Amino acid sequence: MYVIAILVCMKLYLSSYRIPVANELFRLVGREPHTIKVALLPNAKDYYAPRAQEYKIRDIISYQNDLGLTNVDSVDLRTYSDAVTLYEKLKKYDLVWAVGGNTFCLRQAMKKSTFDNIIQSLLDEGVVYGGDSAGAVVAGASLRGIESVDIPEFTEEVIYEGLRIVPHVLLPHADNEYFKEANEQTKQVHDGNDCISLNDNQAAIFENDTFRIVSCD
Repeated sequence: MYVIAILVCMKLYLSSYRIPVANELFRLVGREPHTIKVALLPNAKDYYAPRAQEYKIRDIISYQNDLGLTNVDSVDLRTYSDAVTLYEKLKKYDLVWAVGGNTFCLRQAMKKSTFDNIIQSLLDEGVVYGGDSAGAVVAGASLRGIESVDIPEFTEEVIYEGLRIVPHVLLPHADNEYFKEANEQTKQVHDGNDCISLNDNQAAIFENDTFRIVSCD
């Protein structure tokens, strides 16, 4: 049985939009990009119609291919409900990347698939977790306040608790006018405590007990 525990090992690349500093991600994984096996979790796009979702996934895979990540598989969490099966699938990859989209759709898929229960075991195995926008937000402590920009009603079950891989609340798109007011409201919900704001050219890198923000500027 795989359970969430206090982190003693983790490598995370959490960004606001896509992969702004690719070399930092490659360094974190510790492999040349063309040798990195990527499991792409597309479930933040579950609110799209199937054909539209397929287009979005193809676009993201093409983007990652252009960066040199040529071994990318889309892994739909909705097809899993057993922790052992999902763990055996994902431990074969070097990087698990959760794409942006609707945070609540992604969070529901993670819970229903038992991803919650295996993420620490994957991190202990040396698998790197990465994600942008929604994929970054779910790694944090809470989704409270995110409903001001995302639509919780797209999901059957609204889950406000994050994966708690990191004890922070991630706020992406801090330099985007559309998200600015919502991010301020989210900070107020959490009294500004442990909130990490990220511009679209930034990523937060967590490596064991260290944390830093990198930028493509």
